[in-house]
Amino acid sequence: MSYFRSYFQKNNTIIKDSRVNTARNPTTELFYGSGFSKFIFKVDFNDLQSKVDNGELIINNYTTHRLKLTNTIFGDETFLGAKRGNGRERTNSFDLILFKINEYWDEGIGFDYDDEGYDLTEGNKTYDVRPSNWYNRTTVDTWSINGIYATGTTILQTIHFDLGNENIDVDITSYVNGIILSGNTNHGLGLAFGIEYQDLEFATDQSVAFFTKYTQTFFEPFVESVFLDNITDARNNFVEGVTQNLYLYVTKGSNFYNLDNLPLVNIYDNTNTIIPGLSGLTTTQIKTGIYEVSFGITGLTCDGKKFFYDKWTNLSIDGIVINDVTQKFIPKPFSSKYSIGLNPTESKDYKIQYHGIKQNEKIRRGELRKVSVIFKSIQSLKADILDEVYYRMYIFEGRTEVIVHDWTLLDVTNENSFVLYTSVYIPREYHIEIKAKSFGEEIFYDNIIKFEIVSEK
Repeated sequence: MSYFRSYFQKNNTIIKDSRVNTARNPTTELFYGSGFSKFIFKVDFNDLQSKVDNGELIINNYTTHRLKLTNTIFGDETFLGAKRGNGRERTNSFDLILFKINEYWDEGIGFDYDDEGYDLTEGNKTYDVRPSNWYNRTTVDTWSINGIYATGTTILQTIHFDLGNENIDVDITSYVNGIILSGNTNHGLGLAFGIEYQDLEFATDQSVAFFTKYTQTFFEPFVESVFLDNITDARNNFVEGVTQNLYLYVTKGSNFYNLDNLPLVNIYDNTNTIIPGLSGLTTTQIKTGIYEVSFGITGLTCDGKKFFYDKWTNLSIDGIVINDVTQKFIPKPFSSKYSIGLNPTESKDYKIQYHGIKQNEKIRRGELRKVSVIFKSIQSLKADILDEVYYRMYIFEGRTEVIVHDWTLLDVTNENSFVLYTSVYIPREYHIEIKAKSFGEEIFYDNIIKFEIVSEK
């Protein structure tokens, strides 16, 4: 599984019937009561687009893109409602709508929520009224509709809140795929209470707040793309009667490299005869230069001794047709997956090692790191490759542990490994834990891997 994060390119909170600009405020406060506000933002998908275009990340039916914003206590004591004297409180039991913006807009450089009509110290203004705001999207352009949307606007998602302190974690896969795969224009999204809240009046403003791109904390908002691109190569442990995967790895020098098109695969038995139903199998590209074919073998004798063959055809690189590639595997009987008899009383005493990151290493943001995990035991001279190895990554915000990625399965090839795209992580200190499952027991690496991502400059 691969993770990728796309961060906000710009954002702003606009307030009904006001030209105030609050773009650089570290929080956005959505409210209704004495007025009404909306949070608008544009996510930068350029890096994601580049990685999809070059085949480094493959979008398929299992890929998801989720918008994530972290809830916070009210961050700006100059909140508009407070200035008007009616106060504010965190609301609960409500919905926010997520809508698409269809026009270009500029962010602006404002900070405070003070409105020029309610400020008593005109000679010492701290607020900014330049675009974007409720009326204008640039200095010379107005919104087609004041406040960007009105009744009838297409809503991408309706997000329900029970207590009012929940974070936003919402699926926007169709929206992102439309930009990355279909070339849809990306003007951004908006977040607000529904239209029906816009003209409600309350003695106390009802509000909910989230961190923006200008927060000084770890909680900068982003879109997380998750790619289910795990490699589970069964070449050394192929079993009859079960659908499993074999892979073709293509490299140029020491780097993975893409073929011009997807190959086809024929499966041959130990007499070098194509197995009925296993010819012309279609393949899937998993990552750059890595191709997967899935199939099962039934009705043949698989004794764990005879070679079978997978022949990869329809191969070309950089416009040049190349010869077919034939690889070997030895299918085992179905029963080899199981141990039936005495209860296993001892699991192996593993010594766990890792490569790819050094303890306390400073890694420049943008580096691509492959981390390999090795399991060695006194019972075996060779390192073992386990089916279930996981890592999780987290940071500390004060004394609080904040999960970056929860337990995630590693690739299984001729090693156990995972890849970190460090460009998607904010510079700071990170921690990684590693565990494996063997005979129903969880085996943990004794130490926590600690490293720091630093600025690219």
